Amino acid sequence: MTAILEHIQDHEAIELTRQLIRIPSFLWRESAIGRWLAAWMSERGYDVELQEVSLRDGNVTHQAIGVLRGDGSAPSLMLCGHTDTSDWNGDVFRRDQWRYDPFGAAIDGGMIYGLGALNMKAGLASMLIAAEAVRRSGTPLKGDLIVACVVAETGGGVGALHLIESGCRPDYCIVTEAGNLDVGVISVGYVQGKIRVLGEFKHRVPYVNPIEKVTKVIDAFGPSYVQIPPKADGGWLRYQPHPLIPGYPSMAIRDIEHYQDVTTVAFDLRIIPGMTEDSVREDMRARLEQIKQADREFEYELVIPQSDQQPNMPAREATPPDAPVVKELIAAHRQVNGREPQVGAGHRIGATADTCHFKGAGITCVEYGPGFIPTWPMVDECVGVDQVTAATKALALTANALLT
Repeated sequence: MTAILEHIQDHEAIELTRQLIRIPSFLWRESAIGRWLAAWMSERGYDVELQEVSLRDGNVTHQAIGVLRGDGSAPSLMLCGHTDTSDWNGDVFRRDQWRYDPFGAAIDGGMIYGLGALNMKAGLASMLIAAEAVRRSGTPLKGDLIVACVVAETGGGVGALHLIESGCRPDYCIVTEAGNLDVGVISVGYVQGKIRVLGEFKHRVPYVNPIEKVTKVIDAFGPSYVQIPPKADGGWLRYQPHPLIPGYPSMAIRDIEHYQDVTTVAFDLRIIPGMTEDSVREDMRARLEQIKQADREFEYELVIPQSDQQPNMPAREATPPDAPVVKELIAAHRQVNGREPQVGAGHRIGATADTCHFKGAGITCVEYGPGFIPTWPMVDECVGVDQVTAATKALALTANALLT
């Protein structure tokens, strides 16, 4: 099985990561990198589809899907990563604070720097070069190997949903999100939305000021990202704590806007399996009604999801540790790194991924990728060279074991 590693040169995934960083691909504007990836895979003999993804604002973006065909005698495997990077009003987060060119892909001290380096162009490069190792080996495939470079993960997984709707149903999937090479069998989901507090707009006389009223909302739902007790223990959310996701669910008010007689707060609620968008809507409305009962001047509107453009991410149950894709990935990690991986939510605890949508379609999913996100968003986003190389080898070994 180790023979597959002879078809990987350590510098390849590093250089491909750098190439991808140099192609800007802000959320909702991934067409340039999608076309580049489609051409890259076509030149190497993959069956390629450049999918046009319609966005809810009337625009489109593009994602590249490549396939190495098997004979159908074994389950199929998809390696999936997202091409979108963070987008802060059309620019890089705190660009003036970056020491490195966000699109320069500099290497310094064993780290590759650039927008998307960590989230997640290193993951894309690792899976692409892993697939190349499988292709170069010339070993006939028993199952299809699908390489999916999808859009808008940070926009609610719009690209993953489009891929599912197009009919893509592999048996197994590895999403190469940055997880410090942990084997992620479970993730949180999120419900994001807005609470509009309604009031009046007057000068020089007493009036119902929505800015004052919204402080009651902030008090009712704070503090930020501290676990909310279950309703049975005095909290306001209905859920059963999950042993693999300690510290969740949790919530934060993320933004506040005011115009004349309306003050709006945007929120992000990280949810665990058993919770749904509908259950959260009901629980939040009940919490807001408690405020209204105590203050008859309090008027509100609850908006979930936060926009028509971006869906919420559901929380799914853990992938069983004895699933073949999990077992092979653990074995591959052990072989490459000489140690057992952390299995569970791992270093990605509290983060979401496209796995939630794939699991919802009946696909057995796991997360595994290079790099660790200590805080988000990041200035001088970066990923370790060694982890990119290690992830590439582990993914190649896993694909080879499952498909040949």
